[in-house]
Amino acid sequence: MLKTVSVAGIEEQGIPFKKDSITLEDAVAEYVVENGTLTWIECVVDDIVNETPGILEKLQIDMDPSVLLSGYITAYEDIGDTLGIMLPFIITGDSRTQTTPILIFMKKDLIVTIHDDYGGKIAKLYNYSNSLMRKLPKESEQWADRQTILLFRLMDEVSETNFSILRTILEQAEQLEIDISGARQMDRNISDELSNMKRSLLTFLSAVWATHDTVRNVKYGDPDMLTDDDDILEKFEVILGRLDRQIQMAENVMEIISTGVTVIQTETSNQLTKLIVWLTVAATAVLVPNTIATVLGIPDLHISLAWVIPILIISTVISVIVTYRWTKQWRVNPFRSGKFHTFRKKFSRK
Repeated sequence: MLKTVSVAGIEEQGIPFKKDSITLEDAVAEYVVENGTLTWIECVVDDIVNETPGILEKLQIDMDPSVLLSGYITAYEDIGDTLGIMLPFIITGDSRTQTTPILIFMKKDLIVTIHDDYGGKIAKLYNYSNSLMRKLPKESEQWADRQTILLFRLMDEVSETNFSILRTILEQAEQLEIDISGARQMDRNISDELSNMKRSLLTFLSAVWATHDTVRNVKYGDPDMLTDDDDILEKFEVILGRLDRQIQMAENVMEIISTGVTVIQTETSNQLTKLIVWLTVAATAVLVPNTIATVLGIPDLHISLAWVIPILIISTVISVIVTYRWTKQWRVNPFRSGKFHTFRKKFSRK
């Protein structure tokens, strides 16, 4: 369902205009013109795949949206008089990170953005569209310059929105570090949390790398719907520089989290090794009384239980003491040695 349609742009006299919550038919009839003005139509939908073809048909944009939607995270399609771009919004929640697309279509003096409710930053940019439009070139022959600048602002907002997700992942990692160092909430599955963070970072990196490629295509692809002014096209280097820094930061965080996963796995392996050692020591301690019990269990010996039980008890005690003393120098404790020391002190006092 097409939820909202909003329109902003520049009138023929160079005056910015903005109108919220209108129908798509009214937007086409009143604002989509070809007289040297710029119109930006902002569409919020429930289902991008099913709603986009109908929107493009009403706006007389001759491009198959499936060409963009079939791309991996991002897409770029230039057919001369129409330019189509798909960029990803990165969203996170419930320990899961995924992407949702925003579609941008450009014709002469017309830009259309289509996204779902996760495109809040684009909606916020629309709220300031009047001040944005005032800064754009007003002359009709500069139509390519002004819509290139507007496209730059749209792509810049998507980049900044996605960067906030990296900050969220960093905050989760810092909170996890605090919990571990403070010995709080240790009943949580730390390995799963670290794995979820790593998956989130992989999703973030994939989206940022794909966005980086699309921005380069926009700058160097020489589409007809964008300007040839090098000074304006140089603005896209700002986005590329930010994306490079985001990639570097995400890779650094990925390395830290990978190290954390390795540490957790090593600690788990060490705990299992210590437990096996203790079980081996316990088996050694009961080996002597077990052997004596086997011998005393021979039917022809006819030894009374009055002798068997004391012998087994005494041999068990002696075997435990000898094993305890002998293994003291190599002893390991998988159950936190402090607890055993405390127990031994309390027992000695009694």
